Amino acid sequence: MLELINISMNWNFFKQKPFIENLNLKINNGNILTIFGASGVGKSSLINIISGIYERNLCFTGDIILNNKKITNFPPEKRKIGLLLQDGVLFPHLTVRQNLIFGIKKTLTNREKNLLVHESLFNADIEGFENRYPNTLSGGQKARVACLRAILSEPEALLLDEPFSSLDPDHRNSFRLFVMNQIRIKNIPCILVTHDESDKLISDYEPLDLIKFSKKY
Repeated sequence: MLELINISMNWNFFKQKPFIENLNLKINNGNILTIFGASGVGKSSLINIISGIYERNLCFTGDIILNNKKITNFPPEKRKIGLLLQDGVLFPHLTVRQNLIFGIKKTLTNREKNLLVHESLFNADIEGFENRYPNTLSGGQKARVACLRAILSEPEALLLDEPFSSLDPDHRNSFRLFVMNQIRIKNIPCILVTHDESDKLISDYEPLDLIKFSKKY
């Protein structure tokens, strides 16, 4: 379970009330919460503080709890939270297979890793791409590989920032279903930040309009 308790955020060079104030969320394992709102309302900033990637001059109060453990002051690498940003950055000098293996547990054998990569690419409809490099992939293909890498790292929670925006309509629905199923299988909580109205349909809770907690509007 992922919990946000009384989260308030502000830019420390502004002498005014927080732009997000008293936000409380609770996402159960295996569930997805969709968050939307106008540009600049604080969606990406919220994702960043949950993951531990703090923006310069951004300050916040409140607590972040993951599986009954307070991780508010943990560095990003200790939080066990998977993060997929809109651009889905891949290592350009590594093949698709190498990019995916980078996130897989080192305790698995090479055979187990290769099998996991093959199955994941098949399920994501990009089978046979193991030896391709990122510069040979389309934007949608890169997004799918980046999302797979985040899932294969076996996080205890997953944060998605517009992960389907670069996909064409034909692939968007199938890959969205794939990601949703993976979250169910892995039994982890997920927050999905989006502008796409159709993304709201996969939310297990009432989609959250962040503007309701914003003092900018």
